[in-house]
Amino acid sequence: MSVHQRVTSTLPGCVLLVAVVLLHGSSFAADPNPADARSDSACESAEDCYRAALVQKGSPDKTVTHEDRLRAKIDRLRLVMEQHPGSLWAKRAGLVMGVILAEREPVDAVRFLKAAQRDFPVLEDYIRFWLGESLLKMGDALPAAMLFESVPEVVPDTLLSNRVKFRGGEAWYRVGQCRKAIDLLTRAVSQSPQDSAAPSALLSLADCQIRENQTAEGYAALKQAWIYHPQTTEAREAMARLVAGMGSEMWRPTPDDLYARARAFFALSLHGEAVDELQKFLLAAPQHPRRNEARLKLGTSLVRLKRYDQARQVFQDLVADRVSESSEATVWLARIYLRQGDGDRLLAMSQSFPKLSLSAEQKAAILLFAGMWQEDQAQNDQALATYRQAAQIGGDSGQKSEALWRIGWIQYRTGRLPEAVESFQQVVNGKDDGQFTPQVLYWMARALDSQKDDRVADVYGQLCRQYPLSYYGQLAGSCTSAPSSNTPSGASSPEASASTYEGIRMDLWRDPHYRKAIELKLLGLDQEAARELAWLTETYARDRRALLELSVLLSEAGAYYQALRIARLNFRDGLERGGDSIPPALWRVAYPTGYLPTIQAYAGNQVDPYLVAAIIREESQYDSRAVSPVGAVGLMQVMLATAQTVARRLGVPGVMRAELFNQETNIQLGVGYLAQLLQQFSGNVMYTVAAYNAGPVAVSDWVQKYRDKEPDEFVELIPYQETRQYVKRVLRSYREYHRLERGTCTARSLDKVC
Repeated sequence: MSVHQRVTSTLPGCVLLVAVVLLHGSSFAADPNPADARSDSACESAEDCYRAALVQKGSPDKTVTHEDRLRAKIDRLRLVMEQHPGSLWAKRAGLVMGVILAEREPVDAVRFLKAAQRDFPVLEDYIRFWLGESLLKMGDALPAAMLFESVPEVVPDTLLSNRVKFRGGEAWYRVGQCRKAIDLLTRAVSQSPQDSAAPSALLSLADCQIRENQTAEGYAALKQAWIYHPQTTEAREAMARLVAGMGSEMWRPTPDDLYARARAFFALSLHGEAVDELQKFLLAAPQHPRRNEARLKLGTSLVRLKRYDQARQVFQDLVADRVSESSEATVWLARIYLRQGDGDRLLAMSQSFPKLSLSAEQKAAILLFAGMWQEDQAQNDQALATYRQAAQIGGDSGQKSEALWRIGWIQYRTGRLPEAVESFQQVVNGKDDGQFTPQVLYWMARALDSQKDDRVADVYGQLCRQYPLSYYGQLAGSCTSAPSSNTPSGASSPEASASTYEGIRMDLWRDPHYRKAIELKLLGLDQEAARELAWLTETYARDRRALLELSVLLSEAGAYYQALRIARLNFRDGLERGGDSIPPALWRVAYPTGYLPTIQAYAGNQVDPYLVAAIIREESQYDSRAVSPVGAVGLMQVMLATAQTVARRLGVPGVMRAELFNQETNIQLGVGYLAQLLQQFSGNVMYTVAAYNAGPVAVSDWVQKYRDKEPDEFVELIPYQETRQYVKRVLRSYREYHRLERGTCTARSLDKVC
């Protein structure tokens, strides 16, 4: 039974129509040619005509502008209302028109939205909010303010309560009623200090407070904008107002202000700016109680910027000072020594533990770094001794498993296969470790196979039973992986499945937030629908059946990150290891395909779109707002410098950091960079994925050093742990995408395209 059949056959009549439309998906884009709308056979029925206005057909046309698409959508919505007046679908079209026109033609928007109030009481809070925005756009700030304030009174459990505080405060500010504005804006900023509306709200709040002779409070609001939103234009405006407002008293930030602003930059992964602010703070406050904490952050930011020599000096000074931050600085220093190949200092550090105040975990980490350097220098016996010491110190932690794995790996590579099997067996006998257990099972089987040992079948069997869908299960080849998403895996009878889904949906249908989410989804307002669904996931956090349903709906609403997060938190064992039966719909949640049309538009024949999807899945988990610790941005985690280089090559106008949060721009530049790497590495997928993470220069060095190794060995020999694990995750997801969408990945070797 298909997903569509499964859902539509199980829903009661009152929900059936909703579910059918949801399963077909929606998008804000419409047919870019509005002239075709009036002759389109899709408009023979009201529902089909309405859906045609929302659903994007085929891949995005790069020659069609956003404005063109919006006009086409408006034309199609008008067609629904003209050809099917009075129908529920025409009423929905009118409501969507109201939302679209709120910014463009607010007078018309008000007319549509007021009509919708009668027809969609479940969306009363949203419609009042949109009406308020339209009135504010028209300049009618007083009725807008009153509408915003009425939302929580009319709908007490609305999820818009803080949004209406921000907008209501702004409306009262424009009316000139500062006391009301101050009350609302103060509460809004207090409850959501990092909201995107907070910086402008703080400027309005400050202006009102100064007008009301609350000068100190007004300056405090300006300082808050400058300190906690340092990357915004409002921060610059706040600084200008502070300087101008002080008159003869020159305003200067205090050391605490500087440090708070530095931490805000650090949290945003804007490390260049964080370094500047941290250095100002350290210069201004030589005796500040948080000085050493700031030095630690300074060293960390310098590492993120790959300014290793400067970071090294910062951490060395911290270690020498013997302060509470010295132990963490010691581990960072060990990382730098390893990255720079300074083995002498790294070994000296690993032998001076009695002089250092380190935890067992920190000691084990440094020993592992030292062993890695020795291994890289082919000092295998010394590395074995160092790893054994790390395993002893590591106790029952993952560090012990890693040390034992590395011992076995050296023994395997140097031909001491019986010893390698014994070392691997120690990991298998210990606590089940999702990272190292499948790894040692695979290489234990390889070692046994090389010795023609009959136990090889049992070890492969154990790997396939416990981890059939893991990277190593895929490598084994003989594991029985779950069927494609078109074939339900491990499900009970269709009748039982139908009964389960009907019960879930009926339970959820009683919740007004669920009904609201369904209606918003039908309107194509996916972000709003996702907000309601995300709230429901907290309400039903312990109900796995409800979480399954909500994750599917979130994914259908385009909230891939939230949906994938739920799937990984609650169904990881089945999805990542193959241990549980997984409903077919959940595979779509775990391996989203919503961006494939955009990917295909830019990938052409140069890049397998499923490779791009796998990279997005592992880079950002489909979070378009993701920022990595080193400052990589968006879906494909593109660094700004890389993006600008690729943009110049593709003839894309100057790209700034903020534009990388745009999904299409990020995919365009990420795909462009991936295509460049594939060409550079002659289509070798394994090298390309490694280079996407570590850079092509490092990977070219590794290729020269290990070009005679088999692909599975090459991956294990990647020196950077982050890159090594990244390659495994991406290649696993890449093959899973092919299994789910095409039944299998035909390439057996890791370096080949499926």
